[in-house]
Amino acid sequence: MTKENTTIKVLHIASGDLWAGAEVQLFTLAKALNNQQDIKINVVLLNHGMLEQKLLNNGVNVIVLDESRLNGLQVLLQLISTIRTIKPDVIHTHRVKENIFGSIAALLNGNIPTLRTSHGAPEHKPAWHNIPKRVILFLDWFSGRLLQKKIIAVSDDLAEILQKDFPADKIKVIENGIDLATLTTTVKSVKLDIEQNVPSFRIGIAGRLVPVKRVDLFIKAAAELLNTRPELKTSFHIFGDGPLRAELTTLSKKLNIEKMIHFEGHCENMRQELANLDILLITSDHEGLPMVLLEAMALKTAVIAHDVGGIPTVLKQGECGVLVSEHQPLAYADAIYKLIESPEDRKNYCCN
Repeated sequence: MTKENTTIKVLHIASGDLWAGAEVQLFTLAKALNNQQDIKINVVLLNHGMLEQKLLNNGVNVIVLDESRLNGLQVLLQLISTIRTIKPDVIHTHRVKENIFGSIAALLNGNIPTLRTSHGAPEHKPAWHNIPKRVILFLDWFSGRLLQKKIIAVSDDLAEILQKDFPADKIKVIENGIDLATLTTTVKSVKLDIEQNVPSFRIGIAGRLVPVKRVDLFIKAAAELLNTRPELKTSFHIFGDGPLRAELTTLSKKLNIEKMIHFEGHCENMRQELANLDILLITSDHEGLPMVLLEAMALKTAVIAHDVGGIPTVLKQGECGVLVSEHQPLAYADAIYKLIESPEDRKNYCCN
């Protein structure tokens, strides 16, 4: 048998417009698989961006079907043609549009096996009168239930949620992972760049500025801390961007804490920023298994997080971080204060 016959060809399909948890995990996975001699990796993205550049820089072949200049039908037709050329053995899709396009294109190319990774629970359901979005969600459900072979959930909690819509025997839990060697090496090379004039305690949140991330709770917790403990020297940093940026900026001004809140925007050196934080907050309504949580723990940054999704498992039910069950600003503010006042606890919570 020739080497060509023993090589498994894997095609990933993703949006690529963001650099968030799903993109970080796809990059980590593709880079690792690309180093395997018996696996050939190709990635189709629907947008140019950081994911494309990082994949290319690591020797992964990328094809961009730019949805900013192609309509949905054109994307599908070009994807069908691309798959016909690549001839993958398996297709792995990420997020809703990619699930639909990938499963249809696979079916029309000889019913190539496809699977999807569900990186998080659905953020919201569209209103009943929003017919286009409801059609998209139906097609996503249809493709997952009837066309794709497996559905990967990144946590047990997410798997339980997915069982409401998909057969349990189709769902497989595979938790997210990080490239620990690259992570620690990267941070060590920049560790000495920490500014010397920063406030005593740097508290941060990282993610898309969208409703499910509840960055409003992060800002309100900062306000609670300022009102109850004005003597503390703290600064609050929001890493990421998104549609709620203006609204969240307005909220910080309304609460008169705009000097404490720093909107850092998208940061390419997020690992350094995580290492420089004293505390990372995760205030999401729901999470699968956040990559930023895994990276913060590896970098020995203390974590305070909402007790949801796969977070409690990773934090060992509170042994390796603070879990907040009461999803309110005051509860997060109290947790921050207790950690600030207990440096030994901060060290203990940085276990891996």
